Amino acid sequence: MGELKAVYTIWLRESLKWRRDRAGFMSSIMQPIFWLAIFGFGMGRSVGLESPGLSYLAFLAPGVIAQNIMFTAFFGGVSVLYDKEFGFLKEILVAPVSRLAIVAGKVLGGATSAFVQGIIVLAFSLLLGVRFTSLSGMVASLGIMALISFAFMALGLALASGLERAASFQSIGRFTTMPMWFLSGALWPLDKSPEWLKVITLLNPLTYGVDALRTLLINVNVLDLTLGITMLIAFTVAMLALGTYLFNKSEA
Repeated sequence: MGELKAVYTIWLRESLKWRRDRAGFMSSIMQPIFWLAIFGFGMGRSVGLESPGLSYLAFLAPGVIAQNIMFTAFFGGVSVLYDKEFGFLKEILVAPVSRLAIVAGKVLGGATSAFVQGIIVLAFSLLLGVRFTSLSGMVASLGIMALISFAFMALGLALASGLERAASFQSIGRFTTMPMWFLSGALWPLDKSPEWLKVITLLNPLTYGVDALRTLLINVNVLDLTLGITMLIAFTVAMLALGTYLFNKSEA
C-alpha cells in the first residue's frame, strides 16, 4: 500500500503541475490545431489519397493526435531535471519507497497529461468536420493513445535521467521527436514512400501508433492492427524498463 500511495502522490503532483501551467497547455493545444487547420485544408489537393471519399483532413487527424501525445509525453520527462535543479528529487529519493514507484508515478503523471491532450485534439478534429468511422473505433483508439503516452513519457524520462541540464534535454528532444513524427506516415501515406524510406519508417515506433489510430478512426491502414498493437506494447514495456534502469543508474 505504501508503494501505491507513493505512485499516487507523485502522479497527483505531476498532474497538478500540468493543470496549473495554463500557458504551456494552450501552446501545446494550439500547435496541433494549426497543423489540422492549415495543412488539413491547405494541402489536401497536393496529397493523392487512394481511398475514395476520404479527405486529407481526416487522413491527417490521427497523425496530429499522435504527434501531440508524443511531444507532450516525451517533453514531460524534463520534469526530472527540474526536480534535480530545485532539490525536490532528493527529498523523494530519501523516502522509504522503491525507485520503481517513483518512476511509475512520474510516467503515469506525464502520460495522463499527454492522454488528455490527445482527447482534446480528437474533439477539435470533430469540430473541424472530421467524421470518424464509428464510435466503437473512437473508444478503442483511446487504448492506442494511452500506449503512445506511456511509451514516450518513459522514453523522455530515460533521456532526462542521463542528462544534467534541461537545455540539453530540449535540444536533443527536438532532434529526436521531429524526425520520428515526419517519418511516421502522419503526413502522407506510407505506401507512397520509396522502399528505402519504408524500411526506416518501420523502425519508428510512432509509425505503428499512427497507423493503429488511423485504422480505428477512419478504417485506413497499411500495417496490420494486431502487429501495430503488439509493437506498441513491446516498445512501451521496453521504455518503462529502460527508464527505470537509467533512473536507478543516475542516482547510484
